[in-house]
Amino acid sequence: MKKNILKFYISLSIALLGCSDNEDFSNLISQPEIVSGLSVKSSYLVGQNIEFNIYDENQNDITDLATFFIDGMSILENEITHNSVGSHNVSAEYTLDGQLYVTEQLVYSVVNPINKLLMEDFTGTWCGYCPPVKYAIEQALEIYPDNISVVATHQNDEFALAEEQELTTALGPFGLPEARLNRTTEWMQPYNLEVIDNLVNFQNNLAISVNSSVQNGSLDVNIRFVSSEPLIDHKLVVYVTENGLIADQSNYLNFDESSYFYGMGNPIVDYVHNDVLRHSLTNILGDNFDDTESFEDTTKNFSLDISNLNIQLENSSIIAFIVDSENTTINSQFAMVGEFQDFN
Repeated sequence: MKKNILKFYISLSIALLGCSDNEDFSNLISQPEIVSGLSVKSSYLVGQNIEFNIYDENQNDITDLATFFIDGMSILENEITHNSVGSHNVSAEYTLDGQLYVTEQLVYSVVNPINKLLMEDFTGTWCGYCPPVKYAIEQALEIYPDNISVVATHQNDEFALAEEQELTTALGPFGLPEARLNRTTEWMQPYNLEVIDNLVNFQNNLAISVNSSVQNGSLDVNIRFVSSEPLIDHKLVVYVTENGLIADQSNYLNFDESSYFYGMGNPIVDYVHNDVLRHSLTNILGDNFDDTESFEDTTKNFSLDISNLNIQLENSSIIAFIVDSENTTINSQFAMVGEFQDFN
């Protein structure tokens, strides 16, 4: 027995003495496994409480097992609040059955949302005094291409929706042409762009994101919104608009030498109509939603059967905006169909 013990220690000593400083033992150490399953949204508001969660491959919530890292620094729990704008990295790790798992690193942004003005052009192909409104909106878009959502609502022509009368009755009465800013403010001739300057590029309490996809004959739309102030008795409005529609346009300014439309003919043949309201995914005046608290994250989903819909979706946009109890727009967002527009 003593001889066997002596042989063991001699063998162990030889093994230890034979190990060099360059010996590679990595194959003996369990390597962390990179996994997905970390749940985080792409953006949040300054001051919003952010909660992270993680799920295993069977969608079981294993958040309690994980340690979360923000910009490489661990946090005590699975929540954090940022008090300034910026971009951050988040990851997590956890151990299960002796195996270390590390999630992929994801990026999210923290923003103060800007105001995006809603401009509405109530128009018709028969309205000879309407083209200047469209021209004024185009000028505004040249200055603020990322800060204006546009909807052209047609009346009594081939592009008019059946619900249009409900909208104009609620907002009117008015005749054409009629231009509205944030739904309830009239924009009168000569359509001064300085008015627009005062309504864009300032901070808003409300952020809206728009995402959409087309698959299996359906247009699927996801709207997310968060406000740093409570939203009481508000409505969400979601429209589908289309560019590039061709129709002759009446032009009563054909002989007005001071007009941009002088000499274009009456009618203007093959006039291009943009931002035309083609479908409302909500009630045309908006859908009520439950009152929200400050920083409450809300998501709404819509699906539209497009199998019999005469719309060219490659030329179409989703316009989403929230109105208060007086129908005044609080903020808006827009994105081409198939594209994602985050909080900004």
